[in-house]
Amino acid sequence: MKQLINFLSEFPFFSSEKNLLLHLEDFLAREFLIRPLLIYSIQDNLKDIQLDKCRSILGKSDRVDLYNKKILDEIIIKRSGIKQLPCLTVKIDGCLYYYLNLGIKKNQFYFAVFSAPCKIATDVLISLSHFTTSHLSVIEKFEELNKSQELIHIDDVTGLYNQRKLYKDINGLVEKFRKEKDTFCVLFLDIDHFKKVNDNYGHLIGTKLLENVASDIKALLRESDISYRYGGDEFVVILVNSDATSGKLVGERILERIKSTEYKFEIRDEQKSIKLSVSIGIAEFPTDAKNSQEILAIADRMMYEAKESGRGLVFNTQDIFKSSLKKIVGQK
Repeated sequence: MKQLINFLSEFPFFSSEKNLLLHLEDFLAREFLIRPLLIYSIQDNLKDIQLDKCRSILGKSDRVDLYNKKILDEIIIKRSGIKQLPCLTVKIDGCLYYYLNLGIKKNQFYFAVFSAPCKIATDVLISLSHFTTSHLSVIEKFEELNKSQELIHIDDVTGLYNQRKLYKDINGLVEKFRKEKDTFCVLFLDIDHFKKVNDNYGHLIGTKLLENVASDIKALLRESDISYRYGGDEFVVILVNSDATSGKLVGERILERIKSTEYKFEIRDEQKSIKLSVSIGIAEFPTDAKNSQEILAIADRMMYEAKESGRGLVFNTQDIFKSSLKKIVGQK
């Protein structure tokens, strides 16, 4: 307990949840020899944890392999109401595994899974849970303060960030990768056949629909993700600390949400509705690009590939590879 008190008393302020969680992991590894933390976030409005709806925060393939589906099922999936617990210790095949509630930031619930060679006292785990919960709340307030200073970067129509902020953020993330090796993913979205909407119903209706689509996009993102109106009917999303797999998952959620929504508007005293779809291109840095110009250009190119393949699709560079491979196999 003394080590915990020293750790908490000397704890620095972190302005991002990733640095907070890495510091937590460092403490647990040093004091309890834990294996790497596997950390997820999930929308807070879901009653129980479902892994297929979780986003990975810390835990790429090298970490996920340490905790197979059986272990994750035993620890979290089979337990109703686990989100209300601060922590949990489970013994599986002679090994000790832990669940730790890390708290809520905006609409995302964070939790960790890890293992250790010896038993960690419950009061230590509870203290860590309460502390990270408080710190995430402070980070949230810090980010809100920063956002209030960035109003000059807000698009008037959609309330999303504008193109100038996009270029600034991508350059910043590329520099951050060079220092901290944090990957990120860019989604480039274009509304399919939007010109017909403007031609048939007028630009006022078109503007309202842009606002609604932007709202739907933002509703499906984590607080750390960033959304922009690129121009016209084009949008860009940056998924911070994410790879192409997460990008595809989020892109498909956005596509499903927009395609399933009836966007209502009034014209000539009549209530009308229209269904829209989007084409989405995905690029991951640095796997798909070497600099800030390339990452946006490749995401844009993938979006056009989605359009040329039938629209209402989500494409990344792996999809292009698979498509080319099918053509080669088909020719043999």
